Amino acid sequence: MGDITWAKATYQSIHGPIVSHWKLDGARLKMNVTIPANTTAIIHVPGDKGTIQESGQPAAHAPGVKFLRVEGDRALYEVGSGAYTFESTLPRS
Repeated sequence: MGDITWAKATYQSIHGPIVSHWKLDGARLKMNVTIPANTTAIIHVPGDKGTIQESGQPAAHAPGVKFLRVEGDRALYEVGSGAYTFESTLPRS
């Protein structure tokens, strides 16, 4: 992720705002994502799939979160409308 330690963006879709906010604290990444009603999204979360959590529990068992696959160093999850907080530990490079 280089020298950037946080980012926040909002996109006004036809269904409502899509919000993505992430912050890097050392090797710990925290992502807050909001998806509007009647919408789904695919969230790319960097880190080891086994360490990724959503709202304090393993992401694979979180309500509304479906694990899709791993692509490189990221796990991909499909989510429905709502607010999600993903956390992961990034590998040291």
